[in-house]
Amino acid sequence: MNFSVRARCVLSFLLLTSVAMGIVAIYLEQTLGEWSDAHVLTELRRYAETARAMVEAHEEFPSNEYVDHLANLLGQDHSVRVTFISADGSVMGDSILDGVDLLAMENHANRPEVLAAWQEGFGVNKHFSTTLSMPMLYVAIPFHHVLGKSGIVRTAISLQDVQAIHTRLDWALFISSLLFIAVWIPMSNLSARWTFQPLRFVAQQVQNIVRGTHAPPLPVHGNDALAGLASSLNLLAEEKEDMLIRLARQQEKMSAVLQSMSEGVIAIDSAQQITLMNRSAIELLQVGEAWQGMAIAQALPAPVLALLPGADAAETPVAPSCEFILPGRSSRQILAFITPLHDHPGSLIVLRDVTERRRLDRIQREFVANVSHELRTPISIIQANAQTLRDGALEDPEYSRILTNALERNAQRLGKIITDLLELSRLEANQDPVPLTPLPLLPLVQEAVDLVLENAEEKRLSVQVAIDEAAVYEINADLVHRVLANFLDNAIKYTPEGGNLRVQLRRQGELQRLELLDDGEGIAAQHREHIFERFYRVDPGQNRHMGGTGLGLAIAKHLAERMGLQVGVEEVQPHGSLFWLSLPKES
Repeated sequence: MNFSVRARCVLSFLLLTSVAMGIVAIYLEQTLGEWSDAHVLTELRRYAETARAMVEAHEEFPSNEYVDHLANLLGQDHSVRVTFISADGSVMGDSILDGVDLLAMENHANRPEVLAAWQEGFGVNKHFSTTLSMPMLYVAIPFHHVLGKSGIVRTAISLQDVQAIHTRLDWALFISSLLFIAVWIPMSNLSARWTFQPLRFVAQQVQNIVRGTHAPPLPVHGNDALAGLASSLNLLAEEKEDMLIRLARQQEKMSAVLQSMSEGVIAIDSAQQITLMNRSAIELLQVGEAWQGMAIAQALPAPVLALLPGADAAETPVAPSCEFILPGRSSRQILAFITPLHDHPGSLIVLRDVTERRRLDRIQREFVANVSHELRTPISIIQANAQTLRDGALEDPEYSRILTNALERNAQRLGKIITDLLELSRLEANQDPVPLTPLPLLPLVQEAVDLVLENAEEKRLSVQVAIDEAAVYEINADLVHRVLANFLDNAIKYTPEGGNLRVQLRRQGELQRLELLDDGEGIAAQHREHIFERFYRVDPGQNRHMGGTGLGLAIAKHLAERMGLQVGVEEVQPHGSLFWLSLPKES
């Protein structure tokens, strides 16, 4: 015989008993809770009065170190926290925090329990502790030292401990109620089971639908309202499962696309808190795993924040993008685009790392400026001398010879600049590996030295070679020869007359290096890191006087890189420079 839900509920009078037991349980829970709170307050006040007595009994006003030690001693019971607060609100000691964390605690002068303690002699307050990340119950009383100084002793206990007592009381009351019902009216319990058994199946199915847990369909018997509800729930479960599968697939696709983007993507809500961040943005901003719910002001600088909705448009003009420097171990140039989310409160921020692009733009601008500057001088001299010759200087043999010699020198200088530029451009464009062959190093070095020996002798420079004849390395003879020739040419130009040059082979750490030492004036530290850049000159005026193009060392660096080697420069004491070329392992 099928009964309706209403009929089964009418037959069950257990509801009245449950209501009565619930009222009793609420009353007992409130009464016991008030007793428990009063007991906790008494214990906290006892702790505070003990701490006050120990401070006031001290002959001299205790130092912060003594007070902090006293707080740690009294707080050995980890369930109670003891804090000493000075009259100005600064924390003198705490049983939880020490050292830097203690000094970093905020001023407590305006805490409600502290204000109440000053005004009424006893303060009580409940609030959330940011230090311990939990709700706390605070008791505060003042202390007055015989030397005239005063302060506050504050004790606290976690409300979670009090709540645990309430929970145990609730469970005890609940279990007692069940036992009472089981003993007092066993037939009512039987009736309740019989009445609500079908509803339990329905409730379980609802929970499965909410949690997404797969469960078999509900059995449908009869044609009453409960059977109709079971049919509807079965249909809802099927539709929800299909929808969850479709949503999961869409989310996987969107997540894959988002995480694969090289640009950093950040979504924020109307409160300007981060709700979404892809892998590129996490790596770029280095926020770790704690980005969920973080305020965007903690991750991005002011120029980006000024473009977000809510910024004062009168002070900061609205723009679709902005560029800023992201500080760090290696600063990055970031271009940020800000777009409001469609039909959703908040904004989308796209971060693009344009550091390399801006560096290339800067190099291109500097290159064009340097080339223009280097070409302007010889061209101007050639034009001026040609005009002077045309205007009548050809009639003066001696003067015309001077002018034509200047024309020849500047034409040669112009040709050297163009040749070096073409060589540098060719090296930068051709990154193919060069053939390397095991070769003895000494003949290559001696050949390069012989080529510049005449120029060295003109300045009375001594050139020494200290390389073992047995030294054999897998290198490219032409490229090593050209690198060393550039080093030698540079050293001869800047070493004063009567100086010394030395080519040697030396191990430095894990590197075997071919080194060229001179005893010239040396290169300042701020210039050494740029010396291998194109057109970089320590003393531009002196370089032009000596006929340098500023490209020789840049070419040497590219030649070394073609072989997979490195070049560098170091300081020599008491004065001078050391240019070196790294070598592969000896063959």
